[in-house]
Amino acid sequence: SFPTRRSSDLWVWALAIVGSVIAVVWKRPKAPVEVVAPTVAVRMRPESLKEFSDGYEEKLKIILELDALETKVEKGKIPRRRYKVQKETLRTRLSTLSHTLDEYKEKMRAAGGHYSELMLQLEVAESEIKEVDNALRNDAIRHNQGELSLEAFKKRQDDYRRRKEKAEATINGILLRFREETR
Repeated sequence: SFPTRRSSDLWVWALAIVGSVIAVVWKRPKAPVEVVAPTVAVRMRPESLKEFSDGYEEKLKIILELDALETKVEKGKIPRRRYKVQKETLRTRLSTLSHTLDEYKEKMRAAGGHYSELMLQLEVAESEIKEVDNALRNDAIRHNQGELSLEAFKKRQDDYRRRKEKAEATINGILLRFREETR
């Protein structure tokens, strides 16, 4: 009985080792797929750059209109029903415009060179603005619930506003570069 027990233990250990090796090989990180971006930029048509800049500026105006609409309804300056209709109209325009702008962004990324770099900077600035807007809302909620003191709330609001202004300046700089290229 002793020799068979020993051989069965060896089999169990052998299977455990083989299973471990298979698991390690199976779970190992795969080699990252290398994406090759063109190093030489393709020149974008000035009309495309102008259309992108105009469209992006319209997007910014719509976002400002949505913010102003939100403020009006909070202060009771417009009826709730009219607010909902106007908000839906603006959101529809924004959605359509965002789709068109995304197509331009893809073209510019594909063009490579500084267009690709500018699109990366634009996306970073956009995500920074979204992050700041979310943080502003969350802090307002936390302050209203008493989780955040008035002093801390105001300090954080100022910090967030500076971050947002910096991201907006980046976006405006990119749009200005595109405008200069169309001349």
